[in-house]
Amino acid sequence: MQISKWLLSMLLFLGASAEARVFDMTKETTAAYFGFTGGTSALGKAAFENEAGASVTYSDEVKYNYTGEFGFLYSRGPMALRFGLEILKPQSLSGLSGKNGSTELFTENSDLIGYMPKLGLEFNLKKTNIFRSFIAGSVGYAALTLKNVYTLTSAGQTAYPGMDTTMEAKGTGVMYGLSAGAEVLMTDTTTFVFEGGYRLLSIDNMKYSRSGSYFGSTVNDGDSMQDNGSARKFDLSGFYLGLSFRFYL
Repeated sequence: MQISKWLLSMLLFLGASAEARVFDMTKETTAAYFGFTGGTSALGKAAFENEAGASVTYSDEVKYNYTGEFGFLYSRGPMALRFGLEILKPQSLSGLSGKNGSTELFTENSDLIGYMPKLGLEFNLKKTNIFRSFIAGSVGYAALTLKNVYTLTSAGQTAYPGMDTTMEAKGTGVMYGLSAGAEVLMTDTTTFVFEGGYRLLSIDNMKYSRSGSYFGSTVNDGDSMQDNGSARKFDLSGFYLGLSFRFYL
């Protein structure tokens, strides 16, 4: 009899443990997340324009920004607090051609990457047990790294003898963002989020992180990057669309 009671208790316990968790977005509070965005960039030719002089033209420019982000979300009542780390990757340019008139002086690979801790606040517009729409604001602190690698043609070697072929620089700036999105239950305790918004990020304190001689000028580690006598401005602002996944704990 004792064994039968013990077996019955075990079966009841196992049955209760096996019962699926009922997801209710109005009650969930904590989630881990990761996501991606893609969108426009106002950066253009800022990473290299006028570095070889105003007479040199370039075959391309940066038009797009891409990001990846991961972090945690805490939801309470009509709001949710989001803290994450975003990796910002503007479009890389490979084989960029620098010409003086019809004469090609060099080709260039230009690459930028940024890392940005972010804090965001979401305000619910509508919320049910499986759906939520929201508007959000965010702020972050971006650290941006630039690397330009040059391959001189014979004409470029004549024009810039002894030039270093790798240039590096770093800078920081504050990001502000506004967005709107919708979160939908996907399966069990996982949701997906569609989001669209605008990112405002301008960096105008870029400094060389490698000493060298470039296009007839010598720079030292820590010198400010200049554009015709003014601090070079890196504008990474732009609209974006994103998709992310949240895993409620």
